Amino acid sequence: MREEVSVTQSLDVFLKALAGRNFSPKTIRAYGDDLAQFIAWLRTVRIDFDLPRRLDRRDIEAFLHHLSGLGLTGVSRARKLAAIRKFFAFLHENGILRTNPAATVKGARREEKEPAILYKEQYKALLYEASDDPRDYAIIMTFLQTGIRLSELATLRLEDIDLENRLLTVHQGKGRRDRQIPLVDEALKVLRNYLRHRATELILDDETLFLAKNGTSLNVSSVKAIVAKYVKKAGIRKRMSVHTLRHTFGAHKADKNMSLATLQALMGHKKKETTLKYIHLARTNLRKEMVETAL
Repeated sequence: MREEVSVTQSLDVFLKALAGRNFSPKTIRAYGDDLAQFIAWLRTVRIDFDLPRRLDRRDIEAFLHHLSGLGLTGVSRARKLAAIRKFFAFLHENGILRTNPAATVKGARREEKEPAILYKEQYKALLYEASDDPRDYAIIMTFLQTGIRLSELATLRLEDIDLENRLLTVHQGKGRRDRQIPLVDEALKVLRNYLRHRATELILDDETLFLAKNGTSLNVSSVKAIVAKYVKKAGIRKRMSVHTLRHTFGAHKADKNMSLATLQALMGHKKKETTLKYIHLARTNLRKEMVETAL
C-alpha cells in the first residue's frame, strides 16, 4: 500500500508548482505564510493534522473562527481562505484528496475600507521635507508621478530609466508582460538630479537604481522607513503607508479624467474593477479637499 503524502510534504510540492506556473515570489511567499499558519493551528487541535485525507470542511471553518477570535479582518480571513482553497484544489487535482473540502466554505464578508490618499497640500509638504536629499526626493517623486508599487520601485535598475525617450519600464516578472510608464517633466528633472548625485556616491551595486548609503541596493523595509520619516516630518497625521502614494497617483489621475483603460495599464491592474476604485476616490476624497480648502 502506497504511503500517504503528508500535509507538510504536499505544501512544499504546492509552492514549487506555483513557481513553475510563474507566480511571483511575493505571492508564493504569501501563500506559504498563510498555509503554514493553518498547519500550525491544525497541529494544536488534531493529532492526525498531517494526514490530508483526515481533514474536512469543519477544520477549515474552525480555523476561520479561530482567526476571527484573534481579531483578523474579513479581508485578511478571505485572503487566508483563498490560499487554503487553492492548496486543497491542488491536492484534489493531483489525486491526494478525492474531493476539495474547501470548495464550499464561504468566506467572511469584507469590510469596505476606503484607501487613504494625500491631498495636494500634503504631498507637497512631503516633497518639501525630502527636498534636501536627492535620492529620497526622487523616490517619493517616482511614487507620486508613476504610481508604481513598493516592490517595483525597490527592484528598479538603471536600464529601466530611459531619459531620452522619457520612459520608465516596470518588469512584471518571469512570463508576464512588462509595462512602460511615461515620465513627466518634473519626474525627469528629479531623476536626472539623483543620477548626477548617485555618480558621486559610493557604488557597490552598479545595476540597481536606488542605492542605500553604503552603496548597496535598497530593500523594501528601507524604502518604507524613508517614506515614514518624511511623513512624520511633514506632520501628516492620517494613517498611511507607501501604498498611499500609489493610491494618490491613481486618484489624482482619475480626477484629471484619465481614461480607465490608460490608468489600468499604467498601474498594472489585471482587473478594471480595481482601477474603478480610483474613480470613486477622486469623486469623494478630492471633492472633500475642495470643500475643506475653500476660500
